[in-house]
Amino acid sequence: MIFFDIETGPLTAAEMEPRMPEFTARGNLKDEAKIKADIEEKRNKFFDNAALDPYTGRVCAIGMLHHEGEKPELIHYKGNPEYERNIILKFWNTYINSDESFCGFNIHNFDLPFLVKRSFALGITYPPRVFDKGNVRRWNSRFIDLMDYWRLGVYTDRISLKNFAIHCGLQPKESKGHFFHKLIEGTEEEVKEAEEYLLYDCQLCVDLYNKIGI
Repeated sequence: MIFFDIETGPLTAAEMEPRMPEFTARGNLKDEAKIKADIEEKRNKFFDNAALDPYTGRVCAIGMLHHEGEKPELIHYKGNPEYERNIILKFWNTYINSDESFCGFNIHNFDLPFLVKRSFALGITYPPRVFDKGNVRRWNSRFIDLMDYWRLGVYTDRISLKNFAIHCGLQPKESKGHFFHKLIEGTEEEVKEAEEYLLYDCQLCVDLYNKIGI
C-alpha cells in the first residue's frame, strides 16, 4: 500500500494572465469606490481559489509513504514551477512500476483528476491503467479513496480529512495546505515546515486507514 497526497499552488503570473476572467462589479453598485472594491474582492477570490483548479493551478509537491515505518518520499523542487513536469512524471512512474494500491483522501475527486489534467497541460502521457478498462468515469480499483468510507454510497455526503480524523478519535494538526506553495518557495526553515506538513497528511491517511479497519 502506498499512501499519497498532492499539494498544489497557483500558476505563474504569465500563465495566469490569459486564464483570468473579466471581473465586473454587481449591477446595483453606483459608487466608484464600491465598484472598485467589489471588483478587487472578486479578483482576490479568483487568486485564492486558483490552486484548487488544474486550469489555474499546478502541482508543487507529492508525498508518498510506501510502507508504514519507512522513510517517506517527498517529491518537490522548492516550489520551482518549471519542475512540475518532473514531479508528475515521477509519480506516474512509481504507479507504473508498482503493483501496490495507492490510498489517499478525496483522491477520486481532487488528486487524480488534478494530476491527469495537469498531465494534459504538460504533454505528459498518463498511464493507461489509471482508469478502469479505459473508462474515464471510473478510476482503477488500485486507487483507494478514504472519502468513500465516509460517503458509503451517498455521493453528496462529504467531510474534510481533518473532521473525519477527529470523528475517529485522532488528533490532526492545523492545516497549512493553503499556504503550502508559499512555504515550499521560502526559507530553509519554511521548506522543512512544508515537508513536515506533507508528511503529516500522508501519515494521517495511514492512521485513518487503520482506524476504520479497511
